[in-house]
Amino acid sequence: MAKVRPYRLLTTLALAAGLAACGGKAYLHEHFDPAGFLAAAERQSQGPIEVAAAVPGREETEQIFGIDLYGQGIQPVWLQIENASDRIVRYAPVSTDPEYFAPLEVAYKNRRGYSDEAREAMNERFHDLAIPRRIEPGETASGFVFTNADQGAKGFNVDVFGGGQSHSFTFLLRVPGFEPDYARIDLKSLYADEEMVNYEADALQEPIRNLPCCSTDKRGEASSEPLNVVLIGQGEELLRALLRSGWRETSVEEAAGLQPQFLYGREQDAIFRYETIGGDGFYELRFWKAPFISGADEVYVGQARHFYRLIGTVTRLDADVDNARNFAIQKFLYGQAIDAIAWVAGREVVPASSFWDTLIRPSYFSDGYRGVLWLSAEPVSMFDLDVRRWDIPPRWLQQ
Repeated sequence: MAKVRPYRLLTTLALAAGLAACGGKAYLHEHFDPAGFLAAAERQSQGPIEVAAAVPGREETEQIFGIDLYGQGIQPVWLQIENASDRIVRYAPVSTDPEYFAPLEVAYKNRRGYSDEAREAMNERFHDLAIPRRIEPGETASGFVFTNADQGAKGFNVDVFGGGQSHSFTFLLRVPGFEPDYARIDLKSLYADEEMVNYEADALQEPIRNLPCCSTDKRGEASSEPLNVVLIGQGEELLRALLRSGWRETSVEEAAGLQPQFLYGREQDAIFRYETIGGDGFYELRFWKAPFISGADEVYVGQARHFYRLIGTVTRLDADVDNARNFAIQKFLYGQAIDAIAWVAGREVVPASSFWDTLIRPSYFSDGYRGVLWLSAEPVSMFDLDVRRWDIPPRWLQQ
């Protein structure tokens, strides 16, 4: 067998690399006109700083960048920041997403299959369309920050600081092409005005205490899992609090493939989920709008559950439903979304011993407590929340 001389091998490798570069595909994208974004953007201002924000949908993103970024879990957010002050200000992308993607990082993730010229063009495209971090006095800067994708409503912050001052803006924007499950119903028309009972202040304890222990099947017969969380607030404020705490909406299509739970003679009004790190499980919140209010606030009866994956898409309910309730409350707490909290002792207590004795019925165990949360759209420090003295809290809070 003939030997291949080293210099010939190097020549062959160099030629192959050159041919690969020449044979790569071109980088194609459509022209980007920021005027369309500006016209549809939501605007907010604080003093000399004005911020406009918009979120392109999946198809529009692919047109702008020539790549299906949504398919990679990347979602660009378009921002325009106007600095009418006499000092330099800086935008902090980490405020919009603590784990945002750098522009050239996104380009690098998509380099395969392109020619050298195409890769250079891609790098330049992502770099040039990224929003600058520094905005000079009297100037306006615009561009994209590349965030982790949220399929439903996009809740995010924009922090701008400079000259010894900081400005924080909170946005909640709809992502084109996504319809949340609760959009299928008119929550405002669920009950007639004469049906709604108004419970002021502490009088709200009794209707919450007297709720059924659990959701049911469609016929209202078979008990399911406990109703263990109650949210109180205005509709839009509640949504902002949920999103800021890391909960994500469920699409109409996804919700249609899930087993429904029933209360008040209907299936749940909304489902929110939080995926655990590694994708080995998720927490789920289901809510029903209650036929009573508290002052000007709406009341939503909820069910917190935790599922972990066995094989593929097969999941199993975590029998410790109190863990799911406590996790949900902690998410709201650390999301700075709770204005006040109270506990109500339910009427159905399922000791852990009964679960271990049967291993079949019931499929869970619980101390029977319900966490009642007054949520806030604006951040509230956990040290400032109001702890209302209703029932003695669960034992784990007393230790």
